[in-house]
Amino acid sequence: MSGVAGSDRIDREYVKPTVERYVNDVLKGFPPFRDAKISGSFNASGKHDFGDIDLIVQVDADNKKDIKKDLQRYLEARPNTEILPFTSDKYTGRRSYNSGEIVTVSYPQVGQNKTVQIDNIIALTPEESSFKENFLNMPAEKQGLILGLVKVAIQEAQFVRKLPDLLARVGLQVPNTDKKLEFNLSGINLSLRAYTADEQGREVKGTREILWQSNKWADTVNLLSHYNLRQSFEDLLNDVKMSLKHPASKERIKGLFNSMVSIKSGEVGTAKGERKQETIDMVNTMEKYTFFRDNILMEGKAFHNRNWSKKLSAVDVINLTTSGIILLYVLSEEGDESARKYTRKLYQQYPGFNKTSISMSDIYTLISAFYTKTHMLDDDTCDLLKSKALPAWLLRKYLNKIGSGKMTSQDAITFFYRLKSTFGVQNSNVTQALSLAQRYEKLDGNEKHKLYRLLYGYFNTHGRIMDIFSSVREKYFDSFDK
Repeated sequence: MSGVAGSDRIDREYVKPTVERYVNDVLKGFPPFRDAKISGSFNASGKHDFGDIDLIVQVDADNKKDIKKDLQRYLEARPNTEILPFTSDKYTGRRSYNSGEIVTVSYPQVGQNKTVQIDNIIALTPEESSFKENFLNMPAEKQGLILGLVKVAIQEAQFVRKLPDLLARVGLQVPNTDKKLEFNLSGINLSLRAYTADEQGREVKGTREILWQSNKWADTVNLLSHYNLRQSFEDLLNDVKMSLKHPASKERIKGLFNSMVSIKSGEVGTAKGERKQETIDMVNTMEKYTFFRDNILMEGKAFHNRNWSKKLSAVDVINLTTSGIILLYVLSEEGDESARKYTRKLYQQYPGFNKTSISMSDIYTLISAFYTKTHMLDDDTCDLLKSKALPAWLLRKYLNKIGSGKMTSQDAITFFYRLKSTFGVQNSNVTQALSLAQRYEKLDGNEKHKLYRLLYGYFNTHGRIMDIFSSVREKYFDSFDK
């Protein structure tokens, strides 16, 4: 049983037919009704079944409170065989539930002897409907992260003295007030608040003013225009970690995320609960993933994302390992001491690459997969990599040269040829990068730019969340993002 209605779960294949019948047979008989769209987890995930159906219902009205009551009366006037009585312990016998933006009913599933809870999420305009659709179609972890970004937007802008520029993105000027300013995002709208803060920076009750609000999703996108809100949660989190400047912003985002993304009792031990825990851990350990803290890597991050690592094939590991080593070589040749320290760490703790740990750097984890089975990768992938391994002493020898900045031109030719032939590298971008890396000392500016472009292209597509790429992206590859 699910939700306030006590209805059954519904399989994905029955959602659309059930909604179509509900709209045609029920909602279209309500005169103010204009449109309806499925939203929420049906669009945001690949789940096979759902506890309810989130339906954004646009109606023609001026007052939401009144129109919700009208819709309630209309729905409860329908036959009991159509709008069914609730069966939950708390609300047994009721036929609708009015809360917040939602009117909830229980409805028969098409093709099944079951019921389903339908949450009618009310919108008064097409703009509001679109706003709700964009917000609710994101998974909960992205909603929580974006909510945090909105909350700290003014704090970040003030820290770098660009508050007027931030407000101008949504057509506003800096308000004439001594109160603390803060944007807020919800499933209803984006708003600008002003309030009096106490000594701890907390809002003093009764002092809040709403200075502006918008239910146009474009305003949220514009406010956060330096982020790509369409990218995955992992990629967005990586961008957040790289871009935040104010020392308190990460902690604020952590707190907001934890308050919004929580594991309910019924989700414990489920895939949904595990995913939530994974994202909670990723946000709460933001600082642990920071690259070159005190100029040296403390911990990798890509392999904390099991959804990413378990999908890596042997070919993926080969290409990512090769690209990572090339990148370390290039940075070392450019005199980047942090990259050299990172390289030295690859062989100092486990010279035979025969240990694996999620606390190690991402490149080390990739290299170790050639020598020992790692739980972060699929077993078949590890088995295929065994025959591709270079002798550990040989790999360590050349990593030592890269780490010390003593790789000669002949060393580069020999090493990268051996790497290509033993690994069996076939990806065209990676093989081109290998060829250019072999003669790096002789490359002109245009050829170096091509090499950087090849590395950027491969990492940005296949290893965007890896520590080695995310750390140097802003410094070396920022121009490619424009």
